[in-house]
Amino acid sequence: MHLKSYVIDEHILRTGSANFTASGLKQQNNDLVIVEDVNAAKAFEAEFERVWDAGEVVQADISE
Repeated sequence: MHLKSYVIDEHILRTGSANFTASGLKQQNNDLVIVEDVNAAKAFEAEFERVWDAGEVVQADISE
């Protein structure tokens, strides 16, 4: 899962392509969307947990 989204205080959803670096937030042309809505935050958290729970551990062979 590649995800740059999170919930703050159960009612703010932050999502977008911006990286958490000075250049990612100030210089690069990335999007950043902040939604202040408890229902959106809850829906995101529910979907995140559904996808997370469906994930499987992948064992990498790094011996070569």
